[in-house]
Amino acid sequence: CLELVPIIGALKGHVITGGFELALGCDILIGDPTTIFRDTHVKFGLAPCWGLSQKLSQRISPGRAKIISFSAKALKAETAYEWGLLDELVDESPASLGDEEFECSGGIKVENDDYALLRALELADMIGCNDSVMVRRYKRAIVEGAHVDFGKGLQRERELGLAHYLEVVGDGSTFEGAKVFITDGSRPRTVSSKL
Repeated sequence: CLELVPIIGALKGHVITGGFELALGCDILIGDPTTIFRDTHVKFGLAPCWGLSQKLSQRISPGRAKIISFSAKALKAETAYEWGLLDELVDESPASLGDEEFECSGGIKVENDDYALLRALELADMIGCNDSVMVRRYKRAIVEGAHVDFGKGLQRERELGLAHYLEVVGDGSTFEGAKVFITDGSRPRTVSSKL
């Protein structure tokens, strides 16, 4: 189910009106310096129907959402990043990729000048290496917690966490995997790490 899978949006160039609404459906937005957001609903007398009026104000604040939507003016990448609309703003290839053409584990080939897409694929690979059940449950806790007050969000996190632990204790594989990770002598460690 897509609602439980992390969705990463790689943005380049213009993200306008309907495209803006689609982008707001992503969990993580990564853009490059060419990324420009613009909500033109009011310019053409159109009503947003895919969630822009609600999702934008939750992401950046009601006041800033009003500036963007009521003015129909373009919002450049740097400001979008400063306001929290973009989660990452990349202007160079991720360091781990070098100068070669990148092929992610899914077999997708990307030219190294599409920095936002390269970073999105790198992040997707990083997420994909983790426990998929826990990633989906973590996303659920974040999404559900965002729509309630802090105390209820903490309570929901505890409920989801308890259900998860009761499930994984049964076969012990999660705890065994954690033990192997913690005791792995070849794993790089930082001085301040408690693992």
